[in-house]
Amino acid sequence: MALGLRQLRYFIAIADAGVLSRAAEALNVAQSALSHHVAALEADLGIKLLERRPRGIALTAAGRRLYEHASAVLSALGKAEEDVRTFNEAATGPVYLGLSHTAISMVALDVMKAVRKNSPGVHLTVVEALSPALIERVFSGTVDLALTYNPPRDARLDVEWLQEEDLYLVGHPSLIGRSSSPIAFSAIPQRSVVGLTPMPASRAIIQTQVLRNQITPSETLEVDSLSALRMALEAGLGCAILSRATVLADLAAKKYHARRIIDPPLTRSCALVSLADRPRTKAFIEVRETMVEVVRSAVSAGRWPAKGNGRRSKRAAI
Repeated sequence: MALGLRQLRYFIAIADAGVLSRAAEALNVAQSALSHHVAALEADLGIKLLERRPRGIALTAAGRRLYEHASAVLSALGKAEEDVRTFNEAATGPVYLGLSHTAISMVALDVMKAVRKNSPGVHLTVVEALSPALIERVFSGTVDLALTYNPPRDARLDVEWLQEEDLYLVGHPSLIGRSSSPIAFSAIPQRSVVGLTPMPASRAIIQTQVLRNQITPSETLEVDSLSALRMALEAGLGCAILSRATVLADLAAKKYHARRIIDPPLTRSCALVSLADRPRTKAFIEVRETMVEVVRSAVSAGRWPAKGNGRRSKRAAI
């Protein structure tokens, strides 16, 4: 059985429902037909896609990979149909834009204003999430374009690097010292760093596993929220490894302190990411061009702090 659109739609429906009977009802297809479809699909691919459990079904690792591909294919097909149906000289249609927390504060308003002014026929949806979550949504096709940090090297992705930021140790002076001079990586206080867990979120901060393993995070506090992290830093509950842009307003208000990390110097790289094989609608192209222009303008104007003036540094990656 060759993989076709019907097979992909059935598989997505089964995975989303989690129960064959519910998927069969949603598709208006007999449950026995769906069971046969899954068995035939697994036999054709030569690998197990679903695990049967007492309360439903769950995707295997191979099933999750097929789900990513199927979601991207169906999403691209829908966008292609919409693009052709509404094609004219002006850019029209939906574009889903993912922004990391730092990007939201740095460029979100300028992007929304620019798209409304220059591409009034585009329906822009802005999604905020951590970089790893945005990459997953790009793979699934639910986000068309994402501005993320340290994206993985993956042939499925089209990556345009836009800028690089120095990383700082941020926290109360009582934890990181009152000096404004840089701090050596080896001097980062152990068991005081919050915000490096859970994985893979920490990968978007420090890409190199070797360096991540040299930091013992806080044993009593784990934070997966930027708002909560900022509160913890202000209260002196721990310190964090961040770019200045992430907490620019708080640093200006002197809520806590920041020291650039050296020996080795750490940076993180910001990139615009999309699926390499997705259809480039006119709306997508215009939003992408707007993103590049707005980010580069913010960096050149100094509104988005980038890697410091000619300092010799290397990306924290191996």
